[in-house]
Formats: sequence, C-alpha cells, structure tokens
Amino acid sequence: MIRAGAGSSDLASARAASEAACAAALAGAGLDRADAAVLFASGPVLAEASILLETAVAALGTPAVVGGSADGLVVAGAAGGAFEASGVAVLALSGLQAEPLLLAGVAGRERGAGAEILAMVGGTASDRDLVVVLPDALAIDAAALVAGLRDALGPALLTGAGATPGRGTPPLQWCGDEVASGSVAALVLRGARPPRVGVTQSCQPVGEPCSVTRAEGHWVLELDGRPALDVYREVARGPLAADLRRAAAFLLVALPRGPEAPLKPGSYLVRHVAGFDEARRAFALPEPVAKGRRVGFVLRDPAAAREDLAAMLAGVAVSPGRAAAGLYLDCCARGASLFGVAGLEAGYLERALPGVPVVGMLGGFEIGPIAGTPELLTYTGVLALLDDPAG
Repeated sequence: MIRAGAGSSDLASARAASEAACAAALAGAGLDRADAAVLFASGPVLAEASILLETAVAALGTPAVVGGSADGLVVAGAAGGAFEASGVAVLALSGLQAEPLLLAGVAGRERGAGAEILAMVGGTASDRDLVVVLPDALAIDAAALVAGLRDALGPALLTGAGATPGRGTPPLQWCGDEVASGSVAALVLRGARPPRVGVTQSCQPVGEPCSVTRAEGHWVLELDGRPALDVYREVARGPLAADLRRAAAFLLVALPRGPEAPLKPGSYLVRHVAGFDEARRAFALPEPVAKGRRVGFVLRDPAAAREDLAAMLAGVAVSPGRAAAGLYLDCCARGASLFGVAGLEAGYLERALPGVPVVGMLGGFEIGPIAGTPELLTYTGVLALLDDPAG
C-alpha cells in the first residue's frame, strides 16, 4: 500500500520552512518516517540550501530526499489546501521501492546518464518504474540527456523538469543532504502498478502545418516554397508582425509528432523562435531542422491552456486505478504569468484529484511523453500519478 502526504511552507527561515513542510507531509501520510521524498524549493530559502536539506533528511528519517530549485511551487491535496508560491514543498512516500541518485559532472556526457540510472534498478527498466530527473537547466544539454534516457530506460515512464537559478544561486539539485549544481538529481520509484501520466499544453494552434522546403542547420529558410519569415509574419498579423521581438514571446513553433491530427493537444512539441534573419527572411529554432519536416504555429493562450488542463485532468481522473500521489512538473512560463492569477493550476489539481497529495515545481523545461515517446518539452505541465495497488 502506498502512503503519501504533501506539505508546504513559505516561512522565511530555511530550517523552519523545511521542518514545517516535512512535518505536514508526514502527518498527511500518517507516517513517522518516510521511505523517500521529493522536495522542491524556491525563493530566499535557496540561499541556505544545505541547512534546508540537512533539516529535511533528519525530519523525514530518510536520506532518499531528491529535488531541485524552482521558479515556483505547486501543491494540492495537503492539509492547508492548494498552494502556489515560493518556499518549500515536500511529497513524503512509503510503500514502494525508491532509488535516489545524484549524477555529478554530467555536462558533455549527457547521453550516458541513462545507463547510470538503469544500473540503479538492476539493469532492467520496467513499465512500473517512474523515473524522475531534475537536471541543471543551464549547464546540461537537456535534449541529449532525454535522448540517452529514452534509449536506456525503454518501458519506464520518464518525467522531470529543469532546475532553475535562484536569486544569487545557480540551479541547484540535491539528493539526501548533498547539494550540487551542474548535475542531475534522479529518483526511480517502482510500485505494483505502472504510473500514469497526463500532459497539458499552453497554446492554441493557428492555421495548418507547413513543410520545410529549405533549411540550414537551425535556420528555417522556406516553408512550402515561400520565405519562412514571410509565413511567420502572415500568421502573426497586425502589431506582432511588425515587432518580431514581441511576436517571439507569443507566436511559437509546433513540431508535430504524429501523421494524424498533427496539432491535436498532446501530439506536438512547442519551441520558441531563437532568432530572426531579415536579410534571408528566415527564422531559427533551438534545434536543427531538416528539409521535409512538418512545422506549425501556435499562440500562447491562457483560455486554451485552461481548457486543455481541465481536459487532461478529466482524462487521468477517470482512468483505472486510484491515485495515491502525484508529481506536477510545470513550465515557468505557465503559472500566474500565463493565467494572470496565482494558484489556478493547484486549484484545478485539487478539484480533479480530491485528497490526492500532489507536489510540483515550475522549471526551465519539462520532460514527458508526446505520442507515447519521452520528449524534451516547453510550455507544458506534466502530471505523473502513482496508483495504490489497493485501489
């Protein structure tokens, strides 16, 4: 039987906030000590991260405490209700196998990280494994990391988020009471049932996808035989078409991951435009683009994001099994900056999954499945649920 509890605190003292969040999480789970825990932190407490973690390990009674620094926190199903702010958030767990790991010096060898994590689970991954990875969002090549994890971990459910810097601190990752940067914190959770996942996106598709008819590295030169920047401006329209810097914040590029309904929610990746070349009438993406690839355009849209979040939660809520706990890995471009109000996502989680402890973070990127394949994501929320075998 999985027992889980969520706790949070926005106290200014790292020690006091850690003690309060851990105590609330243990109480919510009905535990004296946890087998494992996920701990996210944001704001001023990051300046005392070592004290934060030393306190958490002692309070939770386990060294299997994994987490990272975040832009913000999301908590639902806790005694204090929904919470979305800075501070400390803890998910305490028992009743499932847990393997924590901190991979240092990963930069430059990201593709090998999957083999190291695979060794944690005896060399064989299972569809009952939830693999949570929290890389340094600035120092780690996230695309290479995800590719290596995808190749190594096979049937496991892979999720995670990029740890972000705090005020005066680099992105931090931790395991037990060890705090690092430039690393990957990981936690493998193996239960009696396969974990479940839902992915929600922040955008509204605009128009139909195009084919890349000419490209050069990261630069898209032509779409359907026309200058790519001309197509982008046509889609942007009006004031956005005249102000490309502003347009880039709202009009994003979609990369379909399926031949049917290519811009259906959950079936495409979203990438921001990394640059414009007026002379060549081209735009660039953060990753290389091949001739023949299909691309579309999407607008960041809070109304569409609300609808998609509600639909995703309705889908996972009616799936077989009873959720015992959840992790919500969210984009730092969502939250109050997208919806215009703090706490919206936490409130949606609370209503859709009443009584289920869910802890989350707003990170620099997300990792989750698109069309059944683990991908590097942006502008998304990824919800991973652990089902109680007794449910």
